[in-house]
Amino acid sequence: MVLVDTSTVIDIGRGKKTAAQTVEKAAAGGAPKVSAITLFELASSPRGFDEKTRRMLEAFAIVELSSEAAVEAGAAYRTLRSAGQDIGALDSLIAGTALCTNEPLATANARHFQRIPNLRVITY
Repeated sequence: MVLVDTSTVIDIGRGKKTAAQTVEKAAAGGAPKVSAITLFELASSPRGFDEKTRRMLEAFAIVELSSEAAVEAGAAYRTLRSAGQDIGALDSLIAGTALCTNEPLATANARHFQRIPNLRVITY
């Protein structure tokens, strides 16, 4: 199984084959997952949450933000921010979700996410 970052969802939507192949391989026959935070990021983008995006996301299981993930994300955000390596609150929340669900995170933004201890990052 795998949690898929917003950057990878966007790449899949743009037809980037390496993104789709990476997610398919990491999901190992199960449904890939996206965080509810990714839904927020997609809905707030200039393109919005259009019909093409809705259809694409039907293949993904949605993971809600748990209180455990929020606390984990807050700790990671605080640590990185105090070290001058801020990755932003939304990416911290996605990372916290991956850590709490014990899923690797598929992302095109490995530079951000590799800063978080114990987070397994898959990139392409």
